[in-house]
Parts: sequence; structure tokens; C-alpha cells
Amino acid sequence: MREELKVGVFLCECGGNIADIVDLDKVRSELDVEFIGQFENLCSLNGRKLIRDAIFEHDLDRVVIAACSPISHEKTFQDYVKPLNPYLMDMANIREQCSWVHSDKEKATQKALTLINASIEKLKQSEAVDPIYCQTPNEVAIIGGGIAGMNAALSLAKQGIKVTIIEQSPSIGGHMAKIGKVFSPVKIAEECGMCLLNPILNELVWHDNIEIMTNARVIEAERRAGTYNLIIEQCPRYVDIEKCIACGKCSEACEVEVPNDWNDNLSMRKAIYRPFGQSYPEAYVIDMDNCEKCGKCVKACNMKAIKLRGKSERSLLQVGSIIVATGHKLFDMSKRPEYGYDRYDDVITQSELGRITGVNGPTKGKLLKANGEVPKRVVMIQCVGSRDEKPDGHKYCSKICCTVALKNANIIKHKYPDTDVLICYTDVRTPGMFEKYYKHTQENQVRFLRGRPGEVVKKGDNFIVRTEDTLKGEFIEIEADMVVLSTAMEPSDGTREIAEILNIGTTEDGFIKESHPKIKPVATDVQGIFVCGTAHDPKDITDSIMQATAAAAKVAEYNYGKVEIEPFIAEIDNESCILCGECISRCKYKSMSIQQDEIYIDPMSCTGCGKCLTGCNQRAITVNGNIDEKITSTIKGVLSKKQEGQRMILVFLDNIGYTAADNIGVNRLSYPESIHIIKVISVNRVRPRHIRYALDHGADGVFIGEFPGDLMYDEVERKIQRVKDRILEMDEDPERLMFSKVYIPYFSGLARKFIDFDKKIAQLDEGK
Repeated sequence: MREELKVGVFLCECGGNIADIVDLDKVRSELDVEFIGQFENLCSLNGRKLIRDAIFEHDLDRVVIAACSPISHEKTFQDYVKPLNPYLMDMANIREQCSWVHSDKEKATQKALTLINASIEKLKQSEAVDPIYCQTPNEVAIIGGGIAGMNAALSLAKQGIKVTIIEQSPSIGGHMAKIGKVFSPVKIAEECGMCLLNPILNELVWHDNIEIMTNARVIEAERRAGTYNLIIEQCPRYVDIEKCIACGKCSEACEVEVPNDWNDNLSMRKAIYRPFGQSYPEAYVIDMDNCEKCGKCVKACNMKAIKLRGKSERSLLQVGSIIVATGHKLFDMSKRPEYGYDRYDDVITQSELGRITGVNGPTKGKLLKANGEVPKRVVMIQCVGSRDEKPDGHKYCSKICCTVALKNANIIKHKYPDTDVLICYTDVRTPGMFEKYYKHTQENQVRFLRGRPGEVVKKGDNFIVRTEDTLKGEFIEIEADMVVLSTAMEPSDGTREIAEILNIGTTEDGFIKESHPKIKPVATDVQGIFVCGTAHDPKDITDSIMQATAAAAKVAEYNYGKVEIEPFIAEIDNESCILCGECISRCKYKSMSIQQDEIYIDPMSCTGCGKCLTGCNQRAITVNGNIDEKITSTIKGVLSKKQEGQRMILVFLDNIGYTAADNIGVNRLSYPESIHIIKVISVNRVRPRHIRYALDHGADGVFIGEFPGDLMYDEVERKIQRVKDRILEMDEDPERLMFSKVYIPYFSGLARKFIDFDKKIAQLDEGK
């Protein structure tokens, strides 16, 4: 009988983080279980011995760890409870979601008792389930050939892992190839970017374990039993890279000139061209969108390497894991017409300034205006599109804009000491050792003005930059003959496209979302897919390389031997299944298919979200692990401790929402003690019957938080109303049910939503 199970509860003081707020002695006195232990630090090696000794001594069947968050420590304690099955342990989060968010000791203690009791009831429905193991191929696809993708590829190749780089443009190298100069805050010097990139590029090209595909992109992806099957589409170059010797005669013969995108359209190139001098492959490529097919290049080529006919080819690539390194793009300046970027030649971006000052740029490194003169005053405007509350702007800081502006300002002052450089800033952000470079820039007579300009207007041959000096509190007009805009970094189109193809989560801003910002910073929410570089968020070259090597390390760890998968995946009752295919169409992760007249579920792809269940009229699908019963029992465990006059709101959150809630505690924000968070594999598993059970048994409100796109109710707005209508049919007030989007970075907003919902429920109670 489940009621006769021997349950042990282990209370962690967490060095006072818990014990200073929660009265653990009272908690111990009110729990009725086989064993209760209280320890200073359960996650220590000594805690491991204490837990195992208690399991053997008291013959425990189930274990509750009342401590910190399962997001950070669940795997640790699953190991500590062996020889018990790891899934017969549950964590009650009485730190991040109790002692760190509440200050009233009596109320915090009561809530801790409630959370622990919920875990006890949940464990009574838990079953011993075994992990699933899959073998993965020892091959990796890296999508993106910039500095991050290149370093990840080299790191993996040196460990004996076969790597394929898939790059959408005609050459690898990414943004670093066109950056001009880079700088080190330690050396206080600017160095040639290509000089640093070339050794990496050469080593990459000659490594036997690395294959490079340019002009290529992933168009389809599916996963089957530990293997990713990628369909790669490779566009023709129209120049045979094996025959081409890059002599350049074809380009000389070509009469078509178009803006050179590698030079940020500041110069012209031919329709047949080589992207830049050190590009790889070391061959020319034809821009067929602009080619007139006159055939002059064909006649000029002595190697017979050019063919004006060609078509895209598709190929299958099977790999065990994927690293997404698709980089970024820059803010579209047409969204800020007040700065005159599209109207005036000498209003440029920092990227364009980098090309101008680069020795291989359009002016061979000379700082020249459109009329060929050296500017007398350069005004730089920071935070264009970043930290921007205007429409189409980004609230986040792009991180590197300040240091890029400092670098380019110093380059100008070194070459042209008589040119006045003024940086208009919001806040100068130069973390760590970059502060030294900031001080060096000030000593180099670069001037700074705190204020964000409102507009740039033309006055004769010069510009007037209108801004406010926020330190003096006065509006001023600055005369300049060149204006440089520090534009925001955005997710590239390739980043957004691959996120959709691979079904990996993105942040609200469109960057690839990591599984956990602290303990899994390079893993995505899909097992076997990792991220690095600016596909993840804005960062500089150093951070991109560090994250690339970290991603490579995790891939090597992942690709070593068998991969362990959590067993909470869907199962099909083949006798009840009629092969209607509705579940296949609903599966976001494309884990279901029909094979040999049966529904096959790929264990590596299935997350156990339960979305397939909603479309199965035959009820032929279940999810391993007794999930529905555990949710009901958890609700029961929370509500059974409700006291007279106490308000209780149940909050269902998946991993994303739960992490956001943890961050509320980590940042010591607060919300009402009425909020009781229940962690679920996916909020799809919270069915209307669970909501009704909660409301019927004493819950005053139900809050369901989800990351956009994950919740079946939120696919379209009308579905939310449909659920509320169903709650109304159950004679319950639909206003006691709330759906909300949840994002990890905006945890403070989640705290405010908890507070507002608590107030709303209080008003409903007063109106009874």
C-alpha cells in the first residue's frame, strides 16, 4: 500500500540561508514520516553519507530533500539517494521560493511545511523508473563559421571528433574577418584582426577531422534514437574550388559592379569576386543575382573553372550533436531616421568605421569623409537601438558598443591627433580589465558627454548633433563633420531560422536560450544541441571564444559513450491507437512518426510535454512516471495544510518559469506567502481536471506560467478563453485562473504578477 511507504525527510539549514527564516524545529514536530533529519549543509559530501546511512538504517522507500532548488541540485541529490531509484526522491524548494522571498518567520515556516508535505504526497504516487540510454554518433555539426564556430570546431577536432561546419555565406570568418582591429585591455593596444584570425583559419582548413561547407544551410532536421538527420542545401558557387587558383582574371574581365557587402557597401565589387583577401575557400564565387551571364569571365579563366549553370544540391548529414554559432546582425538604422543615416554620407556606423580604418578597407585605413577630407570632429552616439524603449528598439545592453567606440576613438586619435573625438553616452560600460582601456582613452584626449542625442541635422557642410548634457542639465548643439552610430547587436536571420528548424527555445529578444544561465550556460532546452557566440547573446570576441570552447567541452562529454535520457516520455498503447496521426501533427519536437504500422516515439526527441495527449481521442497515449497522479497528489499535499483564513494560490511552472521564480529568490525580491509553486515537466500536463480539483479542494486561485509557444492553451488567444469557459461550466469562477508568459531574465515582472494576482484574488474573496 502506498500509504505504508516509509518516507524520510532531510532538512537543510543551508548555512543559515534557510534556518534563519524557517523554524525547522517546528517543521520537524508537525511532520508524520518515518525519519526526519536536520543538517547544516546537505549538499556536502558529509551530507551524502548522512542520507545514505539513514536510508539503510530506516529502510526508507522515498526521500524528500527540503533544501534549495531542484534546478541546481536535483542531479546531486539523485546521486546521494542511491541505492534508491533516483526518481523516488523529490526536492522541496524552501530556500529560493520560501526563506529568500518571505521575511515573516511564522508564515515562512508554514509555507515550508506545506511545500514539504506536497513533496511527500507526490512521492506516494512516484514509481521507480529507469533512465533510457541511447548511443550517439561521434560526429558534430557546427552551424555558423564565425570565430565562435571555428574555435568550437578546432577544439572538437583535436579531441578526435569529426566536425562539419555549415556556413551560409561564401567564406568562413564571420564578423571578425571584417572588424579591422581588435584590442587587448592588458596591452592597451590595437592589433590587426586578420593577423589573429589567419592562424586559426589555416589550422582549421588543414585539419583532417574538419569538413567545411560554405554557401550552405540547414533546411530540415529530425532526430531518431540519438542521431540528428540534417538536410543541407548547398547553393552553387559557379566556380570550381578545385580548379580555381584565385588569379583574379575573371574579376578583371567582369564589367558588372555592385556594392561590396563585406566592406559594408562602402566600396564596389564585381559580380564575380572573392569575399576578402584571406577568404576560404580560396576561390572566386559568382553573385548570380547580379550576373549578366555575358560569359567574359568564362573566356578569361585559363583553368576552365567557371560554369554559369548550376543548381542547389541537397545532402543528408547525420550527427550526434549540434552547436549553433549563427552569430548576429546589426540594428537596422532605417528605424531611427532622426540620425540621418540613410540621408547623409558621413553618418556611419561603428562597423563601417571599422572597415574605413582597416588597412584592407575601402580607403586602405585612411579616415576620410565622402569628399576625401579628414574629419575635424567626430561625434559618436552610443546605444542606438540598445537600451532603447522606443518602438523596434531593444531594452537590453549590447555589451560591446562602449568598448568598440573606445577602440575606434583611440585608432582615430593615434592616426589623427588633431581630430576631435566626442562620445555621447548613456552610461559607459567597461567591465573588468576594460576599465583600464577606458582610462587610457580619457588620457588620449577623447572627450565624453553624458546624454543621448535626439537628432542629427545638416548645417552647410557639417552636422549639428542635438542632445542634452544630463550632468549639467542643459540642452546643447554639437557641430561635427562625421557622426558614428554605435548600433545594437540583434539575433541574425540565420539564428531565428535555425531555432525554428531545430525547435530550440529563444529568449524574448530572439537569441538562443540556454537551458540554465548558471549551471548549463551552453546547453539549449533540446538535448544534444548547444549554443555559443553571439547567437546566444551580445558578447565580444574573447567571450565568444570562451563559450565556444565550453560548448565543445560539453559536446565531447555528451558524445562520449551512451547518453542518459530522463524516462518521462510518451508511450503508445498500440491496441487502442488507430493511427490517425493527430499526435504527430501536434508534436512540437517532431518526435513521433509512423513506422511499420505503429506510432514510433523517438526517446531523444520526446520531452514528455504531453501535448500529444490533447489530440488523442482514443486515449492511447500515456507519459511514463505516473505524471497526472503526481500532479493531483502534489495539489492535495499543498491544500491539506491550508489553515483557516489562509489564502492559497497554486502556481504551475515548467523549467523556464521555475528558473525565473528561483531568480526572484536569488535577487531577494518578495511576493505573498499565498503563492505556492508546483514544478511540472510541461504546463501542457496541467489539465482542466487538475484546475478543477485545485479549486474544489480549497485553492483560491490557479496561475499557469509558460514560455511563449510551449503552452497548448496559448497557441491562439481563443484557446485560453475556451479553458476559462470550461472552468465556468464546472461552476468555478474563471477569474481565479490566470495564464501568463514567463521569461527567465524578467523575473522581477513575474514577482509583480504574483503580487497583482494575489490582490485580485483578495478582491474576489471580499466580493463573495
